Amino acid sequence: MTLIRYLTRTHFAEAAIEDALPEVVGRLPHALVLIDDELGTEPALRRVRGALPGTSLQVMTTTAQAPRRDAIEQISAEMKRTSASTLIAIGGASAIGQARLVADDATRKGDPIVVIAVPVRLFDLGLARQVRPADSRPLTCPRPDHVIADPTVLELATPRMLAASAMETLVHAMEAYANPSYNPPADGLALEAIRRMTRWLPVALNDSQRLDARRELMAAAMTAGMALEKGVGGVDALVQPIKVDLGATYLPGDLHAPLLAAMAPFNAQAVGDRYSFLAGNFGRNDPAMTFSNKIGDFTRSVGLPTSLREFGVDPRRFDRFAEMAANDPAALANPRRLTPKDCRQILEAAW
Repeated sequence: MTLIRYLTRTHFAEAAIEDALPEVVGRLPHALVLIDDELGTEPALRRVRGALPGTSLQVMTTTAQAPRRDAIEQISAEMKRTSASTLIAIGGASAIGQARLVADDATRKGDPIVVIAVPVRLFDLGLARQVRPADSRPLTCPRPDHVIADPTVLELATPRMLAASAMETLVHAMEAYANPSYNPPADGLALEAIRRMTRWLPVALNDSQRLDARRELMAAAMTAGMALEKGVGGVDALVQPIKVDLGATYLPGDLHAPLLAAMAPFNAQAVGDRYSFLAGNFGRNDPAMTFSNKIGDFTRSVGLPTSLREFGVDPRRFDRFAEMAANDPAALANPRRLTPKDCRQILEAAW
């Protein structure tokens, strides 16, 4: 078992649910469990129940695609009703982000709670500095007190889901690295996340039995989450209005690669040699290939689409998307200032 005490306590190992969770929870009589509808959540919940036979677990479900501030009160009320001071969040960004919003609200009210995150897919694992609710701007929230990072939860992920979630994590790490704020430790973490993700994602997709590959992907997601202390950037700003418009017809990560490939030429003059340095992680060492070309090649190699049109994005809505993206807080962290006109041109290039 590896305990990583950076930003929070991350317990990383195969069977961490069975080995670390009982030690973290101890003899707690009651806990509230918050789950979402990510594939793998129900099996993980069964494992959590098996690991905590002495703790009464009340389960609540969130079906929202993203955390919501208007759900905080209901969850807080359920915690009080069940006398629970610990919230175990099992799932993806929705459940774990929602738990962080509840923890932030509880802390502000002077009645802090303990949050334990059990992620079941690749994302920031709850380690990023901010949570982005669906019904408000991004908020800086307490990180989970404990993250149970167990790579075996990825066994149920389909290749398509694994590739999309890995791409979202990869692009976030690349945006963190390109972010102009000065944070050398976060830069190092971003580079390590990118190295691991580009090295091991093709391996995991080619052989679903490679436990070492899933372990490395989970490690890459953890490292990327730590790098997001710097925040994200223009790609994330552009993704937000499009994913709201598409609803449930896409997977997290589907939109990120086409938009980064289109964003890179715009940002190139502001990032120095950072993109060219990253390009070495993407396969062929061909000096004639641009960073955008390499992103496209890698994206196709892991079975993901490389344009917005492949998701049915309506170009007639580009003006609305561009206006919303330029005013999104994530756009402020982009290496170059983004205007609605700039965003429109990037959307056209990605389409």
